[in-house]
Amino acid sequence: MQKIFAGILFSIGFIFLTVTVSSLATKNPTPKDRSAAAGGIMLGVPALAAGTWIVWKEKKKHDDLAEVRQRQLEFNFLTTLQANNGSITPISFAIANQLSLEESKQYLDKKATQLNADFEVTEDGGVSYKFYLS
Repeated sequence: MQKIFAGILFSIGFIFLTVTVSSLATKNPTPKDRSAAAGGIMLGVPALAAGTWIVWKEKKKHDDLAEVRQRQLEFNFLTTLQANNGSITPISFAIANQLSLEESKQYLDKKATQLNADFEVTEDGGVSYKFYLS
């Protein structure tokens, strides 16, 4: 809903500012043209500003939620490592954090690279990550 409202405000602002430009683009603007330009500025700029503010607010909200999610993943990752003596599998991490298996593998690969973890391949072909807790 917010995106639609921002789009409407952008459209309104664009229309009014277009009127302003077209009114002032004439060779000899009349007082009526100047009045139309002033009205276009008074209505167009606030509409564009409001649309921009809504988009900025939505982006900030999205970024804040992503940051909270990353902190939650990090906490769950460390808690799981501590509970399992440094051992973790992609499927257990995916289930615990409601991630897809691919997202879980990517996250654990990234952490394994950062923390110099080892990989253990089980007899059934599964991969287990071994992080050293010292």
